[in-house]
Amino acid sequence: MTLLTIVSKQIWPHVLAVAHLKPTSLILLHSEDRNESYLPAQRIKKLIETTGLLPKGNVALSPIPHDDFSEIGRSLDALAASRKIDLNECVLNFTGGNKLMATAGFRWAGRRSVRACYLERGNNLIWFEPGEGEAKTRTERVAGDICNTIDPLPLLRCQLDASEVERDGEKITLSRKGNEISDADFFARVQNGNRVHDFLTIEGVADQSVKEGDALELLAAAVLLKLGVPQVRRSLRLKVKSGAGIPTRKPHAELDLLFNWSGRLWLVDCKDRKAPEHLARALAKCLEATLLPQQAKDLLRRIESELSIGQTKVLKEDLISMREMGGLLGQIVCLRKDELGEEVSQFARSQRIEVVLKRDLVSGLRALLFPNRPAAKADLADLATKFSP
Repeated sequence: MTLLTIVSKQIWPHVLAVAHLKPTSLILLHSEDRNESYLPAQRIKKLIETTGLLPKGNVALSPIPHDDFSEIGRSLDALAASRKIDLNECVLNFTGGNKLMATAGFRWAGRRSVRACYLERGNNLIWFEPGEGEAKTRTERVAGDICNTIDPLPLLRCQLDASEVERDGEKITLSRKGNEISDADFFARVQNGNRVHDFLTIEGVADQSVKEGDALELLAAAVLLKLGVPQVRRSLRLKVKSGAGIPTRKPHAELDLLFNWSGRLWLVDCKDRKAPEHLARALAKCLEATLLPQQAKDLLRRIESELSIGQTKVLKEDLISMREMGGLLGQIVCLRKDELGEEVSQFARSQRIEVVLKRDLVSGLRALLFPNRPAAKADLADLATKFSP
């Protein structure tokens, strides 16, 4: 089967469709717009080949117009004729491209009795089968774990546009010891605060100096791996993409943890210290017995407010990074030692940023990875203890 797919900057409609449909060959249909279509098509081709989804030589690029409805159909006819494509063994994926390209492609498929498909959010593949009169439709579920084994690093490189990877960071997997230990024993060690280094295999390079948050990052990576994530990348760095022969060296973003799960890239931002605004609040409490002038009290409240704004700024920076590197389906997780302030929490909720507290590391990450799984007895018992009168 030959899969024709209209390219866009979002990679997952192409990756998931190829992994699910397993075509013999793939033709990426792109416009001449370099940033929106042509360069993404090149990156997707490299990704499909380097990850082994299709052998080298079985992925091709073919240009089509982006602004001429009739010419798009003629270009598809010419492509089918020149490559001798059997239209009975052909599928058009029109999830990508602009609206004109997608509509013209869909119309061409209907006129030529070619099967067409559209990948909706939630991994639902909508099929449009040729028929007399109206096309017949049906929905097919694409397994969420179909691409879980793909290293998140090439996925990240494929999605990036204005940035590039300056440092690959560490690739973390479970060691033999980590695979052999039971889930119950492993998570009990985590809850008791024991080291987990012996259960991990770490390849690659991170910062040479030990940072305050390193232990929490490794702990979170270990929990994710034991919950089923095949591999986690830690301490990657991004820099602005070099252009016009001008090299760039200085990184502009560092990613604590990155992994691929259920058809999306996940970014985990770890902070293993008290929120700065909590420190200002604690100082104010210590000074309650002191006869502070009103000006000093106002200043303390202002400091607390400014520090809270700083927390929101961190989340906004994470959002900017994720929108570029994870696309529409990217997911941000904030792992924190203490609860966020109400304003920061409200901002996180409004932007669909998930917050997990360190004390709830195992149950919190499990709930995010398996949102439809019934709660475990241990988790229910823990909730009952926390909220009992």
